[in-house]
Amino acid sequence: MKSISSTLKRTAAVLATTAVAITTFGVLSSPAHAAKPNGGWYQCYIADYGWMWCKDL
Repeated sequence: MKSISSTLKRTAAVLATTAVAITTFGVLSSPAHAAKPNGGWYQCYIADYGWMWCKDL
């Protein structure tokens, strides 16, 4: 039979790991959307067409 303290330690470790993963995902994904000026549109040169507005999808 498992002791209560080992079960509590395991539960605390799982909760801490989940909290770190959620926080890391939030921190890394937010700046990517905020850093794109003009909604991600930029000027690019396409041969035989000239300068155009482009957007990576």
